Formats: sequence, C-alpha cells, structure tokens
Amino acid sequence: MNLIRVLIIALLAWLVYRMIRGAFARPRVGQRPGKERLSTDMVRCDFCGIHIPANEALEQEGRYFCSEEHREQGGRRQE
Repeated sequence: MNLIRVLIIALLAWLVYRMIRGAFARPRVGQRPGKERLSTDMVRCDFCGIHIPANEALEQEGRYFCSEEHREQGGRRQE
C-alpha cells in the first residue's frame, strides 16, 4: 500500500512540474503563436527552368526569370 502512495505522489509531483514548466516555456523556433506560414506561388524561369517564388522572380513581357543575366539573354534556353 505504501508503494502505491509513493507512486501516486510522484505522479502528481511530475504533473505539477510539467504544468509549471509549460506555463513558462518559450515557443520553439519556427513556432510563433498566432502567425501562420505565408505561402507564395512558384514560377519557372524561362531560361534555365528553375522554380522560384513569384515575388522574387524578374518578369519581362509575361515571362519570368531567376536572374538579371537570364532576363538579358531573353529566354534563349541552354539545352
């Protein structure tokens, strides 16, 4: 009977410890409460074919490029 009491007290102490630790814990890296991960459309470079986020792509006449060099070459794809 004494062993059961010791186990119950240990379990209760562990639960209290976890609750206190959780109340003061910092959010983990990459887990910001209330902030959702933003997503963006991906586009394909007309020159090399690499996919890049649309907000980082360079656009010219409705075509997308990954760099100024590829845009200057006008989409003449290397095969």
